[in-house]
Amino acid sequence: MKKMKKNPKPKTQNLKPNSGFTVVELLIAMGLFVILSGIATGGFIKALKSQQEIVNLMEVNDNMSLTLEQISREFRTGYNFSKISDVETQFVNSRNEVVLYRLNEGAIERGTEDGLLQKTYKKITADNIKITAFKITLFGNEDGDGYPPRITISLSVMSASKYLQNVSTNIQTTVSARELDT
Repeated sequence: MKKMKKNPKPKTQNLKPNSGFTVVELLIAMGLFVILSGIATGGFIKALKSQQEIVNLMEVNDNMSLTLEQISREFRTGYNFSKISDVETQFVNSRNEVVLYRLNEGAIERGTEDGLLQKTYKKITADNIKITAFKITLFGNEDGDGYPPRITISLSVMSASKYLQNVSTNIQTTVSARELDT
């Protein structure tokens, strides 16, 4: 005798009558989504802030490099160096002009002296930086000492940006004049 096959149950009968997500499952999924989105957003905001800080530091570095290069070029060809104070020096440049460099209100200024001994100063640093320390040290500036004048410039500089309120950079360079003082 032949065995008869039973008819398989229709597929619709295999499904549970209550298929779908429960409210608890939806709340958990939504909570995880909000947490992960918050973490990703926080990371993105921090990356943007770091990028802004790096841009500000690069601006400070570029401006100070340009300022130091300008001062150094003029020092190399100058003579008759004298230190007025720790933050101000005077010398005669290659065009026989009396030139002064000083720190004034967080900026480096270049001054010139005319025939009537009137001094005129112009700021040579950008507005987005603040010089917190400026020191000039002279060596070999005595007449007949046999040494070329050497000028050491030490700076402490910081950005005026709100992102870098407490970050400062110290820079120092030494420049030798090309001519011996006589």
